[in-house]
Amino acid sequence: MSKPKYFIDSHAHLMTPYRVKGGIKWIRRAVKEYEQLDLTTPAGELLQHMKTAGADYIINYFYPLQPGESREINRWQREFADRHPEVIPFASLHPGDEDKEEIIRDSLENLKLTGFKFHPYVQQFKILDPGMLPVYQVLQETGCPVNIHTGFSKFYGRESLKDEFLSLLSRFPRLKIIASHMLFGDMHLSEWDGILEQYPNLFLDATNTLSFCRPGSKLTEQMQKLIGNYSKRIVFGSDYPMGMAYPVKILYDLLEQVCPDSDSFEDLAWRTAADLVKLDLA
Repeated sequence: MSKPKYFIDSHAHLMTPYRVKGGIKWIRRAVKEYEQLDLTTPAGELLQHMKTAGADYIINYFYPLQPGESREINRWQREFADRHPEVIPFASLHPGDEDKEEIIRDSLENLKLTGFKFHPYVQQFKILDPGMLPVYQVLQETGCPVNIHTGFSKFYGRESLKDEFLSLLSRFPRLKIIASHMLFGDMHLSEWDGILEQYPNLFLDATNTLSFCRPGSKLTEQMQKLIGNYSKRIVFGSDYPMGMAYPVKILYDLLEQVCPDSDSFEDLAWRTAADLVKLDLA
């Protein structure tokens, strides 16, 4: 295997200067190499770093930390993507927003954002928060993809999201869910086979997870088996500028190291993501 036909970084966080600064400071506690990245690096320069490393398209996530921030953030996403057509922007909202259904409608119909992103740990809400259930119902009916953070509970110092996430799948089986980080650290990789068979609208996001499945690790064989069987249900990205390595090319190179064959390599590099966001690259 060599360079894929295309590469879609399916998980990035290009944001406003204040949020980028906070994100880089946060990841430096775990990945010291981010000391090399200036805290004031503009989003456009971060994007260029990704493109130079090999990304053709970037799925971008930017979520509010407080109620009332959602509309401004979603407009920023639209404007940033308009300036950079290779960026595929997702919307978000905060569980504390009073006008959640209006935000969804505005984001999808007017701003033409691609889907929604939620981070229960950082946004500080339970996946099955009663106020979020109508949100999932509306998003299920729209058919848009919804990326939800799962996994790494010990890193965040929080309880596992496994039970709530599996309950979400059961309650909203038609919701097109992307399990960000694959509940890594909170569920064995081998459990995904049965879950993927049970829920055909579920996709996995191997961002950060592949960093722990490099050749020679205890999880390499399990991950390669999962990828071999379900590569059309798995996407991969960098989490840049808050990922598990810097510079970002270190993360991009993981695909070739971990994917068991050329077909699954192309799936994780671009085909699965392109299908999810309806990007015609045939």
